[in-house]
This record gives sequence, C-alpha cells and structure tokens, in this order.
Amino acid sequence: MTTGRVIVVGSINLDLLYRVPHLPRPGETLLGAELVRLSGGKGGNQAHAAAKVAPAEVSVAMVGCVGDDDAATMLRGDLAAAGVDVSAVRSVAGPSGTALIAVDERGENTIVVIPGANATWPSAAATSIDLRPGDVVVLQLEVPFAVVEATVAGATAAGARVALNAAPLDRRVLPLLEHVDALIVNEIEARELFGFDVALGADDVAGTAADLDTALVVTLGARGVLFAPARGAAMTLPAFAVDAIDTVGAGDAFIGGFAAAWAAGGSLETAVRWGAAAGALTATVSGARHPDLTPAAVQALAGSLG
Repeated sequence: MTTGRVIVVGSINLDLLYRVPHLPRPGETLLGAELVRLSGGKGGNQAHAAAKVAPAEVSVAMVGCVGDDDAATMLRGDLAAAGVDVSAVRSVAGPSGTALIAVDERGENTIVVIPGANATWPSAAATSIDLRPGDVVVLQLEVPFAVVEATVAGATAAGARVALNAAPLDRRVLPLLEHVDALIVNEIEARELFGFDVALGADDVAGTAADLDTALVVTLGARGVLFAPARGAAMTLPAFAVDAIDTVGAGDAFIGGFAAAWAAGGSLETAVRWGAAAGALTATVSGARHPDLTPAAVQALAGSLG
C-alpha cells in the first residue's frame, strides 16, 4: 500500500468541560460539577486521534495557531506527547481558543466555542504549508474561511487528497467541494447542506456523491455511518457496540481514524471502519481525547488495513 502523511489544518482549543444533570434550557440555571481543563479544538482532537492510531509509517502534523497565554504551552505539549509534529503550530498575540462544554448524565453535550487565536491566522500560515502528493489534508471550519480556501487550493496544486469535515456548518464550502476528495458531515449538517429530508437514505448519499464527484461520509451517531464513493453505491456501517459515557470528541476521533487509515493506503470503506472504531472507543472515556487509543485497539474493532 502507498502511504502518505496526515496534515491537519485547523483549530486548537482549551476545553473547559463540566457535568450537569441535564443540558440547560433557555433561562435555566444549573449547578454543575467536575470542571476540568483539557486540550481540544476540532483540529487538535483530529490530529491527536490520527497520531494515536496511525501505523508507524504514517506521520501526523498539526497546522494551527495558539495564543501567548498559559494554555498555549499545554495545548502544544499535549499534541507533541501524542506523537503529533507541532512545528507548524504558531503563536499569535492574545488568548488561545476556548470551548465551554456541558455534558449531561447521558453523555450528550452542548459546546460553545470562543475562537481566540484560531481566528487570527497570519496571512502566510496557510499558503506556506508544505504539501506533497499522497498527503491527506484534513480541514474543518473552526478557522477563518480564507485559510480553508487557501489550503484546499494548495492541496489541489500539490496533488494531495483533502478530507473536509464541514463543521461548524458553513454553506460557503459548497463551491469548494469539487476540489475535496472526501466530505465528512453528520446527519444534521448533511440535511442543511443538501436539503435531505428526515429519512436520509442510501440513494440520497450515493446520488449526492455522484453529483459532487466526491466521496460522501455521513455519520449517524448510534445508528452508524452511511457513505458512498464518488461513483458507486452507498454502504452502511452499523455503530460498534461500546459502553459510551461521553460523546464529546467522538466525531473528531472518527475524522482522525479515517485520515490515518486513508493515508496508510486503506480504501474508503476501511477508512470509515477505522474512523468509526476510533470514535466509538473515544466515547468510552471522559473528554474529547482518548489517552490510551492505539492502532491495536482500533484494529480489534475495525479489522486490519489490508
């Protein structure tokens, strides 16, 4: 199998996570508990998961921005400890990005993100990324849209593949999709982008993938994953059975596992299986990152890359 690198371009946040008996309703005051500080951000989480599960021949690098505050040292250090190359993580003036995360007794969550350094990328940060043929470039939408556009253009010129996680949802991505190799969204995002009805089905996903000429992966939470290559029939992968306690970060771990398997030469189906396994395992621990995620643990659920 031909292997490449995983280059994650995106957000890095300090997560302030706390537990509540139920998610607050408008105007409601709740008593929370267990306030903890954790490294997060969609980009950081995806890079962390990719590095944890990638085979030895696949390297993972993070491109992003942190502030000049105390959180920056922790954010950079946690990624490096997981095996992520952080040489392209820049420091900018001001606070690092922060996410306020409420988790209820069922493991469901709500998240409010204050972008901080993620919104103040230097103009050269995206255009100076070293990209090569065979690389898998992972993008989300928690950074300035100009960064996303420039990175997609750079990846296309370099012959790298692009995996776009279109979250938080922004319809400006639609014109970019002709240059994206895999679009990964959840069910709500898929409906908003493409007008699917509540009964999202295989024909919807296969037809949209064909129209876009792009692989489309729709995560369905506890119902698994529905996905289709750019030209071909849609497939369904049921969710792996685990004892989930916290869904924070499970979607990001899916992206990381997907990218690691794809960069290692795995097929779309294999990449989806590895993503689903990484996400399922991450839901079994508190917080957005599974500290003990390994290739062996993912392979035990998903099967080998071969």
